[in-house]
Amino acid sequence: MSVAETPSPEASPNDIRNLSYAGHFIVWVMRTAVACAPECRMIHREFSHAFGPHVEAGAKAFERVLLALAKGTRPIALSRPGHVHMTHDELSLLALFAAAQSGDEARCLAHALWLMGKSRPEPLCEAVVDLGVLLARNGRTLCRAPDAVPPQGCAGGPVRLQAL
Repeated sequence: MSVAETPSPEASPNDIRNLSYAGHFIVWVMRTAVACAPECRMIHREFSHAFGPHVEAGAKAFERVLLALAKGTRPIALSRPGHVHMTHDELSLLALFAAAQSGDEARCLAHALWLMGKSRPEPLCEAVVDLGVLLARNGRTLCRAPDAVPPQGCAGGPVRLQAL
């Protein structure tokens, strides 16, 4: 795990500098595609880093993600390219991609439903899964939350609730 993937304790949880390459790429490419144009040369250059030999497939999968999001009934708030802090919607997009890459279909569908509003979330899930697979083929994965550890009491036993 690189230094960029481990947030410092004093860092804000919505600071883009704390993301892995894959997370940063997703936020950056969404912002840049919306602010500039999906045909932007910077986007195509970064696609070669993100997708390696699968650039064309990555571009098509990303286009499917954008088209699916455009059909949503809920507006998605994105920061401008270069802005350090992420919006709640950008964090939701990252959670969607992380769920898709880890194969958690129920969580992926829940995040997609939130982002899409009243529109069908399945096309977004399918597009995000495809994009996540292409990123993973090139070694680009999103940070995942650590496995839940059951709480322990002071003596190492289960925690017991007490009325005060």
